[in-house]
Amino acid sequence: IEHGMLNLKKIAIALVFSCLFFAVDKLSYIHPIGDLNITPWNPPAALEVLFLFWAGNSWMTWVYLTLGLSDSLVRGTLFLSPAMVLGNAVLVTCYAAIAFTLRWALAERTALRNRHDAFVLGSVILGGALLTAMAYVGTQTWIGVLSPHDFLGAVHRFFIGDLLGLMVLLPLFFVAADKRRHAQYLHMFRSVLFWALMLGLAICLWLIFSLPIEDQMKYFFSLFFVLGLIAATYSLPGATLVAALIQLPLVFSATRVGVQPADLMDMQIVMLSLSLTGLIIGTVVDERLRTEERLRDSLQLVAAGELAGSLAHELHQPMSALSAYAESALMLTELQKEKMTDAQQTQLVTMLRNVVNEALRATDIVRGLRSYFISGASSLQDTSVTHLVDECVARFAHKAAKADVALVTVYTHHEDHVLVDRVQISTALGNLLKNAIDASPSGAQVTVRVNADEKQMLSIRVIDQGTLLDADAADQVFRPFYSKKKDGLGLGLSVSRSLVENNGGVLRYQAHPEKCFQILLPLGDCVDE
Repeated sequence: IEHGMLNLKKIAIALVFSCLFFAVDKLSYIHPIGDLNITPWNPPAALEVLFLFWAGNSWMTWVYLTLGLSDSLVRGTLFLSPAMVLGNAVLVTCYAAIAFTLRWALAERTALRNRHDAFVLGSVILGGALLTAMAYVGTQTWIGVLSPHDFLGAVHRFFIGDLLGLMVLLPLFFVAADKRRHAQYLHMFRSVLFWALMLGLAICLWLIFSLPIEDQMKYFFSLFFVLGLIAATYSLPGATLVAALIQLPLVFSATRVGVQPADLMDMQIVMLSLSLTGLIIGTVVDERLRTEERLRDSLQLVAAGELAGSLAHELHQPMSALSAYAESALMLTELQKEKMTDAQQTQLVTMLRNVVNEALRATDIVRGLRSYFISGASSLQDTSVTHLVDECVARFAHKAAKADVALVTVYTHHEDHVLVDRVQISTALGNLLKNAIDASPSGAQVTVRVNADEKQMLSIRVIDQGTLLDADAADQVFRPFYSKKKDGLGLGLSVSRSLVENNGGVLRYQAHPEKCFQILLPLGDCVDE
């Protein structure tokens, strides 16, 4: 049933895409070369890339049919003409390649998080638009629809049209689709300053486009000023939104009598510069905001560390007292041997010995964590990974059995010893096991797989069969106080990552090929037993 509902949803979105494509294609069919998809402004290209990015390349046939039907409705092209059959096949193939490259380069994330993502997006758009222009115009020239003398001019117009359409709409989509930015949009739309800047932008646009076409280019600089203010104030959400809105009056002005294709091309090039300027400013401001966010996280973690250090200091004495009481109880048991059966005596001694061992272990943990939170100190020692993992798994065996979750360990490593703080790594691994058990449905399996993963690194993967984290949760899961559990503090993974990094390792989340949290520990300084 769920599979059928998902298919219906995809079909519904595909129909919406086709209807939107027809409308946008009609709107942007301005100053074409012949009856071809060669115009100074081509936003339908962005719609095709976005749809294929979301739906996958298995929907290329749908896009091809949509493009052919739009050619017939908007341009009056014969449905089976060589220009349409071959040309549209080239277009769909190129746009599918752009969508595939973006999925691969951005790891299927619909988000722009830093300057690297923005650079990747811009590079793919630039290269994809240029290759598409050369392939499409080259095909039309090869079949005789275009003259070879028109090749360079057609490539230039097609390239600018696709580049601008992709550069305006794709960043807007990737920013708006990011769930973490919804709060930014809400803040922006509630801001009086934003609407004041939008009013200033509207006045600038009205003044510019009310002038004769030959004078408009002289006053385009004012748009750079307004867009720069919006980008600096509201980062990428403001910059990408305004860049898209400026397109509307620009295209409307292009439909007026007397506007030549060369004039529109000049304005589109300026508009492209405007969009790139806004994207760069927005990205820089966005990174500054993220730096502030990381600083706040660090301060929160420092506060949590101070609290943990205080608690560790307060707990040290009662833990020591608990251990002493348990030892006293063992001595009293020795004096009362004759009053108990052998089975009772063995059971009582075992229970009290477990109390002593757990109290001593808790004391070591409290002492070790207190030292770490106060000074970041680590007590490095040659540690058997097998013994450490087995000990952690045994500690959570009861919890797993109660949750009807199977705990399995798999060892495929050759090097068994690492130089780490045993308490810190055991604490981090214990947190991962606890989370994996909590995330697993009844009857599932949690696997701890140990193997040599990368050069001079030992890998410990805690694999569960729970629901995959969405992109938003995967980005925030290591932040202090981030938790989706009702009773969770959100410090487990944050502290665990700090503990692992304090030992020269790495803790990360992986969704493929299996959902897991992975600890990587250095092997270079280990000493064999």
